[in-house]
Amino acid sequence: MRLIKSLITLSLIATTSTVMASNAKLQQQLQAQGYQFIEKIPAPAGLEGWVGLKDDYPSTVFISNDQKYYIVGSLMNANNEDLTEQAIQQHAKSAVLDKVWENLENSTWILDGKADAPKVVYVFTDVNCPYCYQFWQQARPWVDAGKVQLRHIMVGVIRDTSRGQAATLLSHKDPAALFKQYNQSAMKKNIATMAKIPAKIEQQLDANEALMQKYGFYATPAMLWKNAQGQLESMDGLPQNPKDIFQ
Repeated sequence: MRLIKSLITLSLIATTSTVMASNAKLQQQLQAQGYQFIEKIPAPAGLEGWVGLKDDYPSTVFISNDQKYYIVGSLMNANNEDLTEQAIQQHAKSAVLDKVWENLENSTWILDGKADAPKVVYVFTDVNCPYCYQFWQQARPWVDAGKVQLRHIMVGVIRDTSRGQAATLLSHKDPAALFKQYNQSAMKKNIATMAKIPAKIEQQLDANEALMQKYGFYATPAMLWKNAQGQLESMDGLPQNPKDIFQ
């Protein structure tokens, strides 16, 4: 039995390697275009199927064994059933959410709370947003207790001055301290509007705002966090019950 199983295993490995080798050229071409291959999936005869990501969006790709064609998108059968949706849910969902969290971590944010606080909440924040300030107030019991850290991803979307004020915060020697003082003053402390924003800060703000739009948020505050099960959740606007986020 062991010998037979070993031969079957070797046969499968050899078959897979042959198919991979035959489709390596187009696969490499797609990878060069930014496609990330995640998991091989069943495909009709003459095709090799994959679930993957392009620009953080999940999709399926089917490559012809003769290396002449590839198709990116859904595959339907004669009964008009989508054969790819389940594969995307099964193989790509976790990869997509991991990538979202990675992008949030790599954005430009201001820490609010202790860096070792176990729960992390990312917040798209505009200096001139009164609801952002109210959310800051709501979070105090958990932040002050060292249970939650807010990471404010600064954007400038509300007023003409917002971007320049965000730039002032980000370029300050201690952005966290200045941001805390601003909120402790109930938004009364003056945050100067930077007239000439350095290129690096411009790029950071552009990236933050692009990330906000990419994830479908068009107003502040917008929050993303992981629940007790490690699943990514999100909310925009002022929460009616902040415990839904912080506990």
